[in-house]
Amino acid sequence: MIAAYIGLGGNQGDTQSNLRMALKLIDDNQKCKVIKCSSWYCSKALTLDDEEQADYLNAVCEISTELDAEALLDLLQSIEHELGRVREKRWGARTVDLDILLYGNTDINSERLTVPHPQMQHRNFVILPLLEINSELEIPSIGSLKVLAKALGWEGLQRLNEETL
Repeated sequence: MIAAYIGLGGNQGDTQSNLRMALKLIDDNQKCKVIKCSSWYCSKALTLDDEEQADYLNAVCEISTELDAEALLDLLQSIEHELGRVREKRWGARTVDLDILLYGNTDINSERLTVPHPQMQHRNFVILPLLEINSELEIPSIGSLKVLAKALGWEGLQRLNEETL
């Protein structure tokens, strides 16, 4: 079994329900088990242009899996499709986005997949939820999660509680 970390996000439709269903579908797979999930976080949308988008709901979960990294990617993409994700433009609004952030201590650079996720060290909506569930984590080829979290800070990010949702 390999420990992997998955970033979850979305900003279209009933985002909270979509993300909860994504977690259930991951956990329902016989070769995956959701171990831990962070709190929910609200973040401003990242866009390539001046397009107005709703804020995102984000979280990070730790899973244990028997799937190899590309099979895990296939599973996550099938869940995105099942939950109504349409890939129209890069960084566009979406019902659900599932990203492999880390896959064990492995560096992967294939045509389909790069792990650690190539932008994670620049995104507080990934680093802070990840820190919440594993504060001692070292990111391969990048470094200490604690150092990254301190450098990124909380700008544009809000940790939500059940009353806020």
